[in-house]
Amino acid sequence: MEKLDNRNAALNLLNEFMVAMNTWEIEFFQARNDSLQKGEDDSSLKVAYGEKLKMILDHFAIEDKANFGRLIDLGCTNPPTYDVGSDVIEVVSSKSQEVIVGVEQTVGAEVSSRITLIFKKGDWEIKKKESLGYDEKWKRSPL
Repeated sequence: MEKLDNRNAALNLLNEFMVAMNTWEIEFFQARNDSLQKGEDDSSLKVAYGEKLKMILDHFAIEDKANFGRLIDLGCTNPPTYDVGSDVIEVVSSKSQEVIVGVEQTVGAEVSSRITLIFKKGDWEIKKKESLGYDEKWKRSPL
């Protein structure tokens, strides 16, 4: 039963992360689009959304170059990268201290990813995200 509880806790954290990222990306995409439609390139907008993204990443993920790499260019797309409503999410591997979850985008870029979560200091955290490349090899990618 403990393994199932651990898996559910990890999945709950991943779901919360995906919802937060979805909201951030939709809001930022719309704000950037509105700004660009007006012929502006508002640097304060990038700063504000960069801070929001950093708060999300700090809350959910272990800080490293790959996990926080999205802060460098603040990439956002439409449709968003994460969408719990359309992505196919399944547990690939489950241990007491680690859960690996496959995430298949079904709209937009249709990227296949796997996200590794670890139980550390009493909490679940995202350890890393990997995406399946065209060469069929898993490669680290920014959250």
